[in-house]
Amino acid sequence: MKTLASTGLAAVFACALTHAALAAEPHVHGVGTLQLVMEGSRLTIELRLPAMDVVGFEHAPREAKHKEAVNKAVALLKDSRQILEPLAAAECVLATTEVESELLEHEHDHSQHDHAEGEVHADFAASYRFECRRPEALKHIKVTLFQRLPRLQKLEVESVTPTGQRLQRLVPGQDTISLL
Repeated sequence: MKTLASTGLAAVFACALTHAALAAEPHVHGVGTLQLVMEGSRLTIELRLPAMDVVGFEHAPREAKHKEAVNKAVALLKDSRQILEPLAAAECVLATTEVESELLEHEHDHSQHDHAEGEVHADFAASYRFECRRPEALKHIKVTLFQRLPRLQKLEVESVTPTGQRLQRLVPGQDTISLL
């Protein structure tokens, strides 16, 4: 049975995601977004990054080197340990992960996107769901993306936790999400 608090937190998260989707427009190279929700023992993280920052291009991968770059990016993003470091004391275990990108589609129809003539945009979206045995111990999360993706300059973070909502901007050298 859902409690009013969990339903309320989910509603707040939905509003936060809507705001983040609007804030993410227009597509800006060097800037990614991360939404985080802590509800009970479940930690959910949604990450969106411009493909240019991840693989160095946004066009459909036609050459072997481009296909290899996309495959390496998917492997990197699927391995949450390469992206995020929740506090060990929280005992969080990855339950699910998913990575999507227009670059993974074989016949992508660019006519459905709003951008200038000839301009192509693609993103990588990754989602992670963790189950934490000691969620109360989760005080911060270190994001290690800046070391792995040097084109990434800024990460806009929205978090919703039992202690409230928070907006944060991470940059190289300041790469820890505070959950207090």
